[in-house]
Amino acid sequence: MWVVVPVKRFYNAKTRLANILSDAERESLAQVMLNDVLLAISNSHLVSGILVISTEIRARYSVERLGGLFLEEKQAGLSAAVAQAGGWLSKHGQRGLMMIPGDVPLVRSADLDHIIQSHDSESGLTIVPDIERDGTNALAVSPVDLIDFSFGRQSFTKHLKASKKKGVSTKILESSGLSLDVDNVMDLQMLLSFDNETETLAYLADSGIARRVLPRLDKNADNVGIGAASRLM
Repeated sequence: MWVVVPVKRFYNAKTRLANILSDAERESLAQVMLNDVLLAISNSHLVSGILVISTEIRARYSVERLGGLFLEEKQAGLSAAVAQAGGWLSKHGQRGLMMIPGDVPLVRSADLDHIIQSHDSESGLTIVPDIERDGTNALAVSPVDLIDFSFGRQSFTKHLKASKKKGVSTKILESSGLSLDVDNVMDLQMLLSFDNETETLAYLADSGIARRVLPRLDKNADNVGIGAASRLM
């Protein structure tokens, strides 16, 4: 199964972090998170290929250096981008796809292999919700046009409703590596509580962002001592 990664232009990414990160920091964060996601995908045993769909040239460099393909996005919007990618894959002989966003830096290759193993490749939908069961942080679908995509707020519920309406066989999987997508300061703080070896955590530590966003135990504390990034400060 091919994995589709839709990517916003980096300068438009993570706008909800604009009150704490500079424009350059937001762009860099988007880049390193994408790098972690693409590396996990490329190391998966069951993934057949990677397709990034975007208008961001730096995303093209990132996927092509790992042997993946880049498709230029024709219409703005996450749902439209995934539908476009699905149409491209179908024309090139692929029956299904799995969508993974570019802002889940804790994803592991084993997470992706588990989704593919569990998925009904004949006719089915597999959904991995975010930690709040609001968004969709992974979606495997066969065939690629089985349902209309509804990414964004409440997409988990919308995809379930769409599958029920069409009588589609649907599986819901929980995945710690895919549950956290980084959109706001609380997400950053949660991310920094992990001890994973990722480019994202290293960047947050080296850039000083971790020191800024981590909550203080008290006003005299230098840092809270949680996660790999805090220990690197």
